[in-house]
Amino acid sequence: MENYKIKELKPLPKNPFISIIIPFHWGLLPENNNRFLKDFNRFLKLDYKKYEIILVSDKQVKIPFKSKKIKYLVTRANHATSPAEKRDFALPKVKGEISVFIDDDAYPAPDWLTKAIRHFSHLMIVAVGGPGVTPPSDGYWEKLGGAILESYFCSGKLLYRYYQVPKWITVDDYPAYNLFIRTDVLRKVGGFNSTFYYGEDTRVCIELVKYGKILYDHEVLVYHHRRAFPKHHLKQIWNTGVHRGFFVKKYPQTSKRWIYFLPITLTIGLFGSISLSLYKPHYFILPTTLLFVFFWLLGSYSIAKRGKDLKISLMGGIGVILSHITYGVGFVKGLYQKELLR
Repeated sequence: MENYKIKELKPLPKNPFISIIIPFHWGLLPENNNRFLKDFNRFLKLDYKKYEIILVSDKQVKIPFKSKKIKYLVTRANHATSPAEKRDFALPKVKGEISVFIDDDAYPAPDWLTKAIRHFSHLMIVAVGGPGVTPPSDGYWEKLGGAILESYFCSGKLLYRYYQVPKWITVDDYPAYNLFIRTDVLRKVGGFNSTFYYGEDTRVCIELVKYGKILYDHEVLVYHHRRAFPKHHLKQIWNTGVHRGFFVKKYPQTSKRWIYFLPITLTIGLFGSISLSLYKPHYFILPTTLLFVFFWLLGSYSIAKRGKDLKISLMGGIGVILSHITYGVGFVKGLYQKELLR
């Protein structure tokens, strides 16, 4: 029997009150304001009605919605606080038995809350997460970034975070763009207690699994706007790699895993092949070209399997390779970085 602190917990009501916490990036980036306002309407049309919405910002943002369900908190910090800091700022104001976390660039399916709260009838479940899929309204370059993430060759065993893989599984690490947590447990573990912009949910998940299980349910669905490929997508991948590399030392419990080291192997292999081709092109330029084409076609095939068109698949195949290289180099940087504050 796993040693959970389950004796410290009490059963939740059959229809618990829910607190949805949405941290804004700084205030809210002006270029994303109209998109957020359009998406926010969907929060007011959820099929489960016992909830409040807590918006958290570092500076005042005008929100043209009037509802008793909405609270607006301003940290008034003189610097940009991280999403985790904003979530912790909201925690004392939370009234719900379950705290729900979603990013300001995501919106829920109508049955989002209903699908998640059914699991909390089991005392063993302390948190529930679900996928963040590409919205149909995203532009071409955003959809390309999404197709890359939804490729098995890119995301591997973590594909279920970005694509609706039909299954229920227990996990020990899950991103907070779609994460439900029992509020009593969240308070017991001290909230997120993190200043990181990427992987800020790693510490809290390590603490949560001391009390029970984190369940992934593919039906707990949100739509998560993607970063446009190549610039913004690769920047996100770079930052993810740097933080995960640093977390190998800081949080080895869930970060020191082979899956996070795989992109380094691909990166070393490609750079090594290119170096040999430059050194002795007569011997190595053909094998290097064939190696690149093989990985390109493999990435393209893994995207085409999702029903994407030829253009997206072929471009995405290159994007998968660039994502692995970017992540791999960032991972090594984080691995050797002595300090990382945000």
